[in-house]
Amino acid sequence: MSDRLQELLRQRALLQEHLDWLNREIASATGEPSLPMESVQERIQPSGTMTPPPLPARHRDTATQEAERIMGQLKKDASVVKTDARRGCLTIFSVAMGLLGLGAIIAYCLYARHLGRWW
Repeated sequence: MSDRLQELLRQRALLQEHLDWLNREIASATGEPSLPMESVQERIQPSGTMTPPPLPARHRDTATQEAERIMGQLKKDASVVKTDARRGCLTIFSVAMGLLGLGAIIAYCLYARHLGRWW
């Protein structure tokens, strides 16, 4: 393994230890039984990835419900997305045509001034 990968794995292990400590402190403050302390080295798999600590069923259900609630807020109706895309394309087209027209007017004025006549 490269030095950078080893350093990243070490940093991740330190962060996971800190998160485990926070979970234990939160559990003790709320009066819930704390999760068993598991060393980070035991959770590191041979591939270098870590397995997440097991969560109690109540926390798992709450996390799932929270994730579904957030996903529901972010989910957009397909017709709204289609309308937004169409509006954006038409706006870009209008701006591009306006700039093209403005460029043509400026070019004509410069060309007419160069020739010394206006038609």
